[in-house]
Amino acid sequence: METTIYLYDSNGSDKEISLEEINVKRLSDTQLLWINVLKREKDEIKKIIDALELENLSLKSILNESERPKIEIFENFFRFFIVSVDSGKKEKIKKIPIDIIVGKNFVVTIHEGEVQYFQEFREREKGESQIGELDAESFIATLLDLHIVSYFRALEKIEAEVDELDDQVLKTELDTNDFLTKVVGLRQVVSNIRRWFLPHRDVFYALSRPDFQQIAQSDSADHFRMLNEHFEHAFDAIESSRDTVLSLFDLYATKSAQKTNELVQSLTFITLIIGFTGVIAGILGMNFEVDAIFKNEYGFWITIGLMILVAVILTAFAKFMRWI
Repeated sequence: METTIYLYDSNGSDKEISLEEINVKRLSDTQLLWINVLKREKDEIKKIIDALELENLSLKSILNESERPKIEIFENFFRFFIVSVDSGKKEKIKKIPIDIIVGKNFVVTIHEGEVQYFQEFREREKGESQIGELDAESFIATLLDLHIVSYFRALEKIEAEVDELDDQVLKTELDTNDFLTKVVGLRQVVSNIRRWFLPHRDVFYALSRPDFQQIAQSDSADHFRMLNEHFEHAFDAIESSRDTVLSLFDLYATKSAQKTNELVQSLTFITLIIGFTGVIAGILGMNFEVDAIFKNEYGFWITIGLMILVAVILTAFAKFMRWI
């Protein structure tokens, strides 16, 4: 089904109705109509515009999914465009452009496919609810808050991937190219989220300004001021996530530097052993004779054994001092 229409009635029964049953003039203050359009299909959207008598609303602008988040104010309704994100079971976080039209006692949401937080909202409100008591502005404040939550969920997914990479860096050996590919991919995702979310500042600031009469004169003004705070918190969280992703490279660089130091330390110790054994070989190569060694049939093996003994003693001392 490409369009679902819910009529919430605090004095009656909440129910799903058809497009032909819509009569916007008969909606009372105890009713709220939510039309959820799951496909940007020209003819279907035009029927809804006609049924709700939305004059001067451009159909072309609704069909355009590449707009910047914005708000448009008309005489009896307002329309705004937002970009939510889907971070569900799929690996890739994708954006979901959503048009929202708000009038007296009705709300229209237009997007491609299901929106996760819309589904969750409907499932949570199954049965008789008090949503009908809300005005359209308060209802939209709820949906916009869930819209912000969709970004928090995307950040949670990124943070989980960062934690997983943290563990891999600390516990296992990672291929440098593979690690850099993952870090660059995470950084790109965070940059996309930031680019999608930041333009919403225009929308949230407009909704909370006193010159926006549809909001200023409703009971939801405080809700929209609170939404501004949630917006700022979400933006701070996005900035923090970007720093967290970049810190992965610092962690990897630190571990690489530590491994390099350990390698240099090991090579230095090997050089020390070679130097000591070289001293022994040099001394025995001087022009003098030691009967106990040079005339002994086992002199060569005695010398080799002495070198090995020196190496073992130095190794044991180095391990005791925790040099290796």
